[in-house]
Parts: sequence; structure tokens; C-alpha cells
Amino acid sequence: MDQQLATFIDHARAKGMDHATIRMLLLSAGWKEKDIARAMTAQALDLPVPTPPDVGGARETFLHLLTAAALYTAVSYALTLIFSYIDLTLPDLATTPYAQLQSEADREVIPVAMAAVFVAFPLLMWLSSTLVREMKATPDKARSQVRRWLTYLTLFLAAGMMVVDVITLVAYLLQGELSTRFLLKVAAVLVVGGAGFMYYFTSLKMSPEQMQKTSFHRWFGWSTSVIVAASLIGGLFLVGSPATERLRRFDAQRAEDIKIISEEVFNVSVGPAWRTPATPLAIKQPLPRSLDEVLARARQRRPRIIDPKTRAAYEYQVLGESTFRVCATFEQVRDEAGDVAWNHPAGRHCFDFDALNPRR
Repeated sequence: MDQQLATFIDHARAKGMDHATIRMLLLSAGWKEKDIARAMTAQALDLPVPTPPDVGGARETFLHLLTAAALYTAVSYALTLIFSYIDLTLPDLATTPYAQLQSEADREVIPVAMAAVFVAFPLLMWLSSTLVREMKATPDKARSQVRRWLTYLTLFLAAGMMVVDVITLVAYLLQGELSTRFLLKVAAVLVVGGAGFMYYFTSLKMSPEQMQKTSFHRWFGWSTSVIVAASLIGGLFLVGSPATERLRRFDAQRAEDIKIISEEVFNVSVGPAWRTPATPLAIKQPLPRSLDEVLARARQRRPRIIDPKTRAAYEYQVLGESTFRVCATFEQVRDEAGDVAWNHPAGRHCFDFDALNPRR
């Protein structure tokens, strides 16, 4: 409170002026209504004037918007997880001749989807519980226009998702192209969309009095949390633990290192022409005799010649005028449908190369 304003009010009251006259004098002098009211009541009351709840205000709008964003993120990535699980568990060889390639793509998507759900879902639970507590404490917040607009938007999206899902089901049914994994995906969309629609529709219909007594929100939150936790644990079983994924990345780096080493040997021995299809190749310079020489004579990229984990040098051996071998010790088996030349078993494995036939 402004001390000058308080001093004037005390002086005016001492002269016998009533509140209305004091208020008119201060308004005419340019003071704001709320400052005058706060100053006049502060001198007569022992407690400060309570601040009204932020119904429809900036804070409430922020919380509801953030909740909606967390909800949409969690739902979209949860469905991505479910679809990937279904594709990995039930590969449809009749749909694509490259089912294994699809499985490899799904394994790349799963960690990203798991991370999104792991972040978005707890945020959604915390925000939702905060809003429910505030609505129980301040019933007017249950009637907030911000809440109602965003809830109806969520209901619209959930209903639209289910309608499109059913249309897709009927279309595939008429085409006779139904499969088990397709039906499971349709069921997943219906369950997720239906659960969201049911929760928000029921919540919207509750009166503030009912909301204060019900345990519906707590029950739904715990049930959803158990399902989400189970899906995240399932993802760990399918793609492996972070430690397993780290070993896979080490192997991928080893294969990449060997690939770069071989390319630099080609560049040294036959020149850049090896990259051009149908160009006759001939040995122009002898093959490097060691990895140190490969490193020293590199033309495009300096290869890494040591294992990224053990820091031991890769094995390099010249077999003939144009042939050579590079060996490394791998952590896991690689048996993928794409780029099969780089598949390898676990343990020590060697790749043989021919500078006169590098386009293998």
C-alpha cells in the first residue's frame, strides 16, 4: 500500500470526511479504484482482502492447454507403441515382401515413442490431478468456459478418431483384406479413443458437488497408469534394455568403421573410380600394408582404426594384390534384411574385400 495514500486517508478521516467523499477526491486526483479500496480497507481490517479464484484466467488457461498437449502427445505415441508391438509380434508376410525391414523400422521407432510416453504421461497425470483438486476446492472452476471448450475439443477429436477407425474397418472388410494384426490395431484405436471419450464426457457431466465426492478420477488415473507402465515394460522386452541398445550401437559403429577403412583402401589402390558403376578398375597403387598406413594415406575421410569400446586396434591383413581383410569383435548378432553384407555373428568376425570388385 502506498504510504502517501494511507497518510491522506488518515488525515481526511481525522477532518471528519466520509468514505464517499474521500473516494471521490482520490479518483479525481487520478488514483485507481482498486488502490483506493485496498488502502481504505487495510486500515480497518486485520486480514487482507482474499484474492478470488482464477476462474477462466491466464493460469487456468495455461494449465488446461498444457494438459491437452500432454494428452494428445501421450495418446498419439501410445498408439504408435501399440502398432509397433503388433507389427513385431505378428509380422504380415503377405502384406510386404520386406517384413523384416518393417520390423527393423519399428524397432527404431519404439525408443522414441517410449520416451515421449514416459515424459508426457506423468505430466498429464500431474496436471490432471492438480486441476481436479482445484475444481473440488473451487466449484466455479468446474464450470469454466476454458475447461468446457478444451474438453469438447478433446471429445470431438476422440469421436473423429473412432469414426475414421470404424470406416477403415468397414472398408477393409469389404475388400476382404482383414488380418489379425489389422483387427488388433482397429481394436486398439477404439479402446484408446473410447476410454478417453468416456472419461472426459463423464467428467464434463459431473456437477461440482458430484466431483467433490467421486473417486472416478483417481480410479481412472490408476487404471491408465498400470496399462501405460505395462506397455513401457513390454517395450523394454522387445527392443532390449538401454545397456543392450548401447552394445548394439557399439556394433553399428564397428561396422561403420570397417566400411570407412575399406573405402579408403579402395580410394588408395584403385582411385575414386570404384564408386562409378561399370567403370573398369585396375590397381594403381599397392594396398596399404597396415591400418596406420590406411590412416596416413586416406583420401576422403580419416577412418577410426581402434574399437570404440575396447580401444584395441582393428585387425587388418593384406591377402593378395587386390584383396584384404578387416576383423573386429562384435557384441551381438546382426541378421538384418537390409544391407546384408554387413551382417555378422557375435564375437570375432572378419570381412574380406577385393579392390577390383568393391561394389559388392
